[in-house]
Order: sequence, then C-alpha cells, then structure tokens
Amino acid sequence: MPIKTLTILESHPTAQSAFLANGVLSYWHSEERPEVINLTLDQFVENRQYRERTAVAWIILDQFGAAKFTNVCAKLQEKNIPIMLTRTHEVAGAGSAYQPGIVIGPPGAPPAALCAILRTLWCQGEVVEHLHSEIRYLQAHQGGLCDQMGKIDEELRLAAQLQREFLPRTMPDIPEMNFQILFRPASYVSGDIYDVIRLDEDHIGFFLADAVGHGVPAALMTMYIKRSLRTKEIDPDSERGYRIIKPSESLGRLNVDLANQPTEQIRFATAVYGVINRKTLECTVSRAGHPLPLLLRHKGEPEWLDPEGAMLGIIEDEVYEDQTVQLQPGDRLMFYSDGFELSFPDGDGNDDQGQGLANTQYEKEFLDLARVPAEVAMEHLAMKLDNQSGSLHQRDDLSVVWLTIRDKQAAQVEAEFARNQAMMGNVPLSEAG
Repeated sequence: MPIKTLTILESHPTAQSAFLANGVLSYWHSEERPEVINLTLDQFVENRQYRERTAVAWIILDQFGAAKFTNVCAKLQEKNIPIMLTRTHEVAGAGSAYQPGIVIGPPGAPPAALCAILRTLWCQGEVVEHLHSEIRYLQAHQGGLCDQMGKIDEELRLAAQLQREFLPRTMPDIPEMNFQILFRPASYVSGDIYDVIRLDEDHIGFFLADAVGHGVPAALMTMYIKRSLRTKEIDPDSERGYRIIKPSESLGRLNVDLANQPTEQIRFATAVYGVINRKTLECTVSRAGHPLPLLLRHKGEPEWLDPEGAMLGIIEDEVYEDQTVQLQPGDRLMFYSDGFELSFPDGDGNDDQGQGLANTQYEKEFLDLARVPAEVAMEHLAMKLDNQSGSLHQRDDLSVVWLTIRDKQAAQVEAEFARNQAMMGNVPLSEAG
C-alpha cells in the first residue's frame, strides 16, 4: 500500500507560494508531519498514481489556475480526499466551507491557523476514508440484496400462481345447491386450502384446511394436504365398484400421513371435511381441530357443528367423529379459517388499542349473514372485511367455503334450463343434473 501524502497543488509554483507553504508547515513538527509533495494541477490530473497516494490536498490557486480547478476538485472528490483551498484575495474566513469536503484557508490567515486546518483534515482523513469504504461496501451489498429481494419476489409470485392452480377454477354446477368461496391470503401464498369435489352423481365433497404457520412452508403443506386427502376408493363388493370414504375416515388417514412426516417439516394442520348427498340433502361433517362449522337454518336457530377430533399430525391414532345433519332448502353451511378471529374489533371494546387481539366478534358477523340474501353473502362479508381498519395488511389468511341449499322452485327452474341447454348440445347431460 503506497504511503499517503499531503499534496500541495498549484497552477504555477512561485516563490511566494513556497514561502507560504514553508511558513505553514513549520508549525507541524517534523516527527509528525506526513510526506509532502508539490505538484502542478496538470501533473495531478495526468498521473493517477498521485491521486492514489494523496490523503489531503492543499490547493493554492491564482487567477491562472481557476479554469482547471473544477476538474481537479472532481478528481479529488472522486477519492473523497479532503481539501484546503487557498485563493488570492480570499474574503471568506479561515475554516469556512467552500463546498462539502473543501475548507477555505485564506493566505492572510495566521500560518498556525492554516496548519491547524491541515492537521485536522489529515487526522480525519483516515476516518473519512474508512467511512466511505464502509458506505461503498454497504452499497455493494445493498445492490446484492435488492437483486435477491427481486428474485424472492418473483419466486413468491410463481409460488402463489402454483398454489392457485391447486384450487378449483369453478364450482360444480349443481341445481340443488350453490357453493361460494372467499379466499384471501395474508401474503403471496396462503396457509389455507379448500376444494369442492363432485365425488359421483349424488355426492359432493367439500373441505377447508389450515396449515400451521405462514409463508411458503405452510403453502407447500396445503398442497400436500389436498393431494393426500382420499375421498373414495375401489370396492369390488360395491354395486358401483367404489365406495365414498366417510369424512372421519378421510381425516384419519390424512392424520396418519402427516404424523409420519419428518419432524423438521411443518406437519400440523386443522381441517374440516363434509360430504353431502344432493338428493337427500343429508350432510356428514368431520372436524380436526378446526373452528366449528356454522349451520344457518332457513327456519330455525343457527347451529355450531361440533364433531370431535384433534389437530392433524399430532396424535397418529386419533379417532375422528362424524356428525350428520339433515339440510333443508334455504339452509346455509359455512366452513371458515381461524384468521377471522383477528379480523373484527372486539364488540366489548377490549380491542380499542388496535392490537388486533383474537376475539369472537366474527361469530356475530357470521350470524348476521342469515339476514343477507345467500347469493350475495360472500360479497357482503368481503365488504365488511374491507371496511375494517388494517384490512390491507391482514394478519392471517382468510378463507370461507359457503354452501347454500337452494329452494325447490329455484332448483327446478335451473334444472330445466340446464336440461334445455344440454339438449341443444351446449353442455353434457351428465353435468346438467
């Protein structure tokens, strides 16, 4: 590493400037004084080696060097080299700032004062250079971090797109019932997953699961859950050659799969799974540590369904319970994720600090949906969520699977329309019901 110097720069060295420099430097003890070199402005600009060695520059400027001054200053400031500027007929006082990094040293000032300025610049030069090195280092890392953040952003967007491809694009077209979905990830990807599956001509399966955690690991777990949920299997003894697996059995098998996953991976989740017979409207529901499904009766009191069952992935031999309910036209059944516990302020005023504490205010909001037309229930709920403070930065994933049993008259009209469309060749008759 070259020895750093105090470089005196002039347009044309003169006896007067040499006298000034010698007088100033005489106040700097020779034992402490750095190496001093004298150069013309042209020499300094033309030779990169001088710029690499200079730690402090003292520019003694006359009228002949004014044109070259800007270029020299630019070279010095590129290297963050502090400068004392001495100009003939200077009016500014000693120590005044000419520009950032340039201090005025009037030729008429006491030599001891000019020497003090140079010594201060010299002592601080190493600190300034160190700080600038740190800044350059941080800027380089910042650029790398920005690149990495850009790559992460792109990868998360791709992950979100992949996860959405695992979700059903459309709901089954069933005259007797209607499914609506609300799906709001808290980030790019969601720890929630849902599906509505036509198991055969008479049975529809629908489920909602919530993996423990957030982000990509939870999203990957949801994909595994959806692929691993078994809903029917081959049964040679059955008239149709298969049997539809009961919800409790489906969750039990999924629980065993998750319990046997490597412990370093996320393997816990809650879930609720239901199977409904479209002809009899009998619905069987099983639950694994998930929030209680809500049944809003068209005629009668609301019911919270409560089949027993622990969270998936904890107890390998857990036994899950089925609960069967008879649905009627106009009834509505709601599966939802636990993110709603943080979505509405506490109606008792216990959340007035805006801390987003978990509460049960969502239950009232859900019960109020009984007074909203079924066709727009999810739109109404989405609007309520949008009106909450902090809705743009929700703290957890929000998902709802909403089943409405249509009244018979509406079902007959839609079924007739579907059959007419099928006869015209627009849709297969099997899908028209």
